[in-house]
Amino acid sequence: MRASRVPRLVRPDVGKPKVLLVDDQRGILDRVSAMLDSDFDVAGMAIDGNQALDMASRVSPDVIVLDVNMPGLDGFQTKRALEQAGSQAPVVFLSACDADDYVGEAFRCGGRGYVLKPHLARDLASALDQVLHGRLFAPSLPSLFELADSGGHAMQLYHDHERFLDGLATVFDLALQRGDATCVIGTEALRDGLGDRLRSAGWDVGGAAGHKRYLAIDAADAIGKFMRDGLPDPRLVENIASELDQYRRTVSEGPVSRLTLFGNMVVPLITDGNPAAAIALESQWHRLTDGLPFFTICGYHASCFHDCVPDVWSNACAAHWAVSHTRDL
Repeated sequence: MRASRVPRLVRPDVGKPKVLLVDDQRGILDRVSAMLDSDFDVAGMAIDGNQALDMASRVSPDVIVLDVNMPGLDGFQTKRALEQAGSQAPVVFLSACDADDYVGEAFRCGGRGYVLKPHLARDLASALDQVLHGRLFAPSLPSLFELADSGGHAMQLYHDHERFLDGLATVFDLALQRGDATCVIGTEALRDGLGDRLRSAGWDVGGAAGHKRYLAIDAADAIGKFMRDGLPDPRLVENIASELDQYRRTVSEGPVSRLTLFGNMVVPLITDGNPAAAIALESQWHRLTDGLPFFTICGYHASCFHDCVPDVWSNACAAHWAVSHTRDL
């Protein structure tokens, strides 16, 4: 799909970040180099792990793009060797494989991003943007779920509502299996769509007699509880966080008491012409839940950024720990 649907972060005019590219296929190296040329300084290219170690010591890259499957040292071994050699450059892994164990190992060994090769044109530059700003970039919502064992505040950019709901339902299914308390704060269409998918997966959700670890809240009702004079009131947002934390403590059943939460209140706020309120809400939630075992997913439809100034995308990203894109973008 078109890469133009993915906004780019605006960086200060401090020169192009230096990138080291590592892949055993020369065609991939040439393709990625041409793709990044306008926004990044491709300071070196290597075809295996040993060359990567030598090149990294000579060019001191700001970020490294590293293939997972290579002869000799694979990408994970190369990442560990780079750390042992003193490299502090963040790594974005490339792979054709989206298996959970591959993605998980990429982040366990210190990677900051994971991009699937079929989506290079759409995802790589955006992943590098996020990583250079200190965030994680993951290939899917389920991969974010696996990364957020102790909690986190993540966002996913999506275009197709139904495909987004499919991924969200997978996350809630995993959360309910794990024993998490779960909560969705969304529009009626989103709550209905998620509920239908979870019932199809065998979960009794919805209605007064529904699953005790599944809570559904109308987004408009929630917004009405904390908005004052066009902006979210920090004290009232804190009250909501406290109520959800008490709900988590009461109903969660897993070895770790965690809340998996989805909210899309930012979408109606932006659609109604109040992006400042959406960003303020995100920033307050990020601060209030830092250190709590809350895994919060925020969904942003791509249309939220079509007619907005670049600061909206940048500020939304800044209020999150990790970013992902749906595959239909």
